[in-house]
Amino acid sequence: MTDPLSITLAAITLGTALKDLTELALKLHESFKKHAHNMQAAESLAADTLEIVQDIEKFYIERGDVLDNLRDVRDAVARLSKDMKSVYDQCLPILQLANSPEGGLRRTLFKIEQWRSRKEVESNIRNLREQANKCYRRFTRQTQLGTAVAIGEMKGAVSEGFSATTRQLSALQVSNENVLSFMGSARTILSTLPPGVMLPEDLVFKLYVRGHVGKIDDILKNLASKQSYAVEEPNRRHSKLLTIYSSLQLRTTEAIEYRRDNTVTKLIRVQQRLLNVEAGGNPIQEGALALNALSLDLQELEMYSESLTLSTWSVDLYKTLSKSHRDVYAPHLALALFNHTSFSYNTGDFAQAMAMTTECLSLLKTCAPTFATEVLTARVLSESAYFCCAIGEHSFASLQDAENSVAMFERLGVDQTAVIGPQQGGYYARFGLQLTGGDKAILDYAGALNVQLVYLYNSERYQEALDVGEKALRLFRALGQCYKHVHMQSEVATLCLFLCHDVFRDVIPLSSALKYAQEAVQIWEEVPGPTAAEEEHILDSLAMQTKILVEIGRPSDALTVFQKLSRRVRTMATNQRMYIHKMQDLASTLANYGHCAEAATASRTIVEIYRQSVDSLPTSQRFLINILLDHVKNCFGANYLSEARLYSDESLAITEQQRVKDATFNKRYLDCLSWTAYLSIEAGYPQQAINQIQDALNIGPTIQRHSIGCDSEMLYLISGKALAFLRLGRLSLSAATITEGYNFAESTTLILREESLYGHLLYVSALVHRCGGKQDDALTAIKAAIPIFESCGWPRQLYALSDVQADMGYDAEALRTAEENAQSTEHYASSSSPSVNHNYKTLQYSLCLRLFFNGDFTQARRLILEVCTFYEWHAHSRNAWFIDLARALRAEGILECASNRHAEGAAARTRLNELQQRLRATHPDLADQVDVDLAYERNYPAWKRILEKHPLTCSHWIEEDAITRQEYIITHPHPTTHTA
Repeated sequence: MTDPLSITLAAITLGTALKDLTELALKLHESFKKHAHNMQAAESLAADTLEIVQDIEKFYIERGDVLDNLRDVRDAVARLSKDMKSVYDQCLPILQLANSPEGGLRRTLFKIEQWRSRKEVESNIRNLREQANKCYRRFTRQTQLGTAVAIGEMKGAVSEGFSATTRQLSALQVSNENVLSFMGSARTILSTLPPGVMLPEDLVFKLYVRGHVGKIDDILKNLASKQSYAVEEPNRRHSKLLTIYSSLQLRTTEAIEYRRDNTVTKLIRVQQRLLNVEAGGNPIQEGALALNALSLDLQELEMYSESLTLSTWSVDLYKTLSKSHRDVYAPHLALALFNHTSFSYNTGDFAQAMAMTTECLSLLKTCAPTFATEVLTARVLSESAYFCCAIGEHSFASLQDAENSVAMFERLGVDQTAVIGPQQGGYYARFGLQLTGGDKAILDYAGALNVQLVYLYNSERYQEALDVGEKALRLFRALGQCYKHVHMQSEVATLCLFLCHDVFRDVIPLSSALKYAQEAVQIWEEVPGPTAAEEEHILDSLAMQTKILVEIGRPSDALTVFQKLSRRVRTMATNQRMYIHKMQDLASTLANYGHCAEAATASRTIVEIYRQSVDSLPTSQRFLINILLDHVKNCFGANYLSEARLYSDESLAITEQQRVKDATFNKRYLDCLSWTAYLSIEAGYPQQAINQIQDALNIGPTIQRHSIGCDSEMLYLISGKALAFLRLGRLSLSAATITEGYNFAESTTLILREESLYGHLLYVSALVHRCGGKQDDALTAIKAAIPIFESCGWPRQLYALSDVQADMGYDAEALRTAEENAQSTEHYASSSSPSVNHNYKTLQYSLCLRLFFNGDFTQARRLILEVCTFYEWHAHSRNAWFIDLARALRAEGILECASNRHAEGAAARTRLNELQQRLRATHPDLADQVDVDLAYERNYPAWKRILEKHPLTCSHWIEEDAITRQEYIITHPHPTTHTA
């Protein structure tokens, strides 16, 4: 019985480890909270990581009495902590760049470089999130904490079952592994169960086998204690040259039954014939050979602990035999040692696996070289490199082992050997396939190439990795043609998927990558009765195929494959959250490539899956908010404004509720509010946006006291409020809000010249100044905003600069700015995203006015017709674009009349009148905003100068006097650029 002191020490160890783990996760999360918006993905990752760790800690608090004295649990926490530290270490370079103490130009260059490589940064962040998910995945898959709880629950459940003998144990819904862990290895356990307890067949078999393995273990321990091993001469089987084979077991019911029956028969034979001293001696040779074969059988049945027990005795017996006949038994001992390394690795004893590998290599050096021992040496070298890779050690020595292994196979001519195929007929052929001789060597050679491939990949030697990978793929395909087995299929599919990785894009065409992805999907989909792991391989392959189809420019095909992926994720029992993250990445990829409608469809599917999965996912409001906001962004890009507003309102309602209970939701609350307010403005409801923003600004001091990193969001809300006032024609209030924004910016620790949302405040300030007739201040503000936008990768809004330059009479500069802007953003014109296209139409309108002023009526007319056509088609889905449409219709009409095309000019006037009348009837507030904006434009010096230079000779566009400009004052007219 474990003494209380040991339990206490175990509890301290586990409790301390969990505390350290939580602190590290919190540190990771906090590190990102003060960074710019390109770090939002990293912050989301960190929040997910923290949430996972907090779930584990909560789990420990609830179940500490069960967990404290379980070594496996402490090991699992230690491994998770190591992985979490790895995630944090990968984040450090990003954080250090952002927090660099360098100032002035050098810091600005750092920032620009960071934004230039933002795709790589995003990829790194995505990989970090994937690694965090794998921590959780390893945690759940190994089920060490989960098993502990199930065992604790089983103690009560099984007792209850024993007392109520008519109850079936299977109804308790506890996995067989947990029952095995609870029942232990007592050989009498099955005979002592009450008759009413019904166990699954697989569980009965494993309990039965465990009992026999325990009995063999006891017999051998007894023999070893008496030193009663008999001295034998090598028998015929050991005197022959070593031969090595591999078995590929079939998955049919008949094959599984055969494998089980055969294993039980061997176990009984080992006990009754080989190790029964009273029945006739103690043949160690037969025992060593039989135990080695049995350990391989048990590994096939996934009974790793039992296979390790028998393998340990096989190695021990061969070592005893080698003392008297070393030359004969050394190759067999080496093979037993090699098998033992695999069993140790499978049970998580990596140190033992590495030690046995070293011992095996040393022994093989003393063996007479034969084809079998040389192949075994090459295999051990490869396995040693694989173990190092698996535990995260990518040393030069390990790479040498991998390369030496491949070189040995090639010296033996394995690379030139043709695949023969399995023997036809025979009783065993119904249950499995055996690879012997050359075919076994080819399989081992292909495996060695796989290991070398991983090391070359990790060394960023991608062309070499591709060459090695394609060579391994050819071998596995050849083997798969002869050996129709899921193992060969999985090797081919896994390699195909690996060769699709992004890093190979420079050395393999996308068309080839797509073929690999399609082959992987086809192989996995044809596997009958896939396991949970194989099901995940299908998902990974579908995800990769989707991604490549997006990159290759086939979004509709990508969406079709995405929907296949979503149907499988929808029904997942475990690891669903990880694949929802993967689906989010795919939706983001669609959006980044400009396929916004497809991205919106994808993110809508993700929302649906999450809503249907509340029972299988841990409760996570933060995760739901991320999913909703992703969908809002995609709907906005696709111009599905009504849907975007619906989901934005939902996310805002959740964060409003959550922030009251948890201050860490404040930043997310402001993010959601920013979207809700902006969408209200775009839908034609600026007053609603003002009310929403003001509610947040009223509690702003409270938010700032309890939250870090909310200054940027507050700044954006202030500029949004100013823009809303501007839309309503309330110029003085808009100016006052800009002043409020400048004052707030100065009170923060933000590095303003690098803060994108401060650039947005400057941009809105320029619009307000221009509407108020203060062109000098407008020019100062927009010039200050442009370098900030450039460093942050935002659109530079050069159209606003061109407009202000035209106001001030800098006509040549204004035209040059507009033309350069149009040329540099011409690719926007082909975008399928209306939002992106809107940006291009805005600068086209600006260029049209410059060309109009300069008398280039033909080009100006071509542009204005494009602009009008776009807004007439799309404004119905975004009300704010009716303002742009009204402005464009007026410019079109005046341009036509100035070109003596009066019929077309009159028609444009009629369309504008009809638009204003329709809006007045259906959306009077929006009609007012149209009137306000047209009045602003009539007052712009640039507009007046156009009409002065090209006076109209008709009455089609005689307009009433412009509305009187409101007096306004911005008390902080010059943009702030302090560095905190």
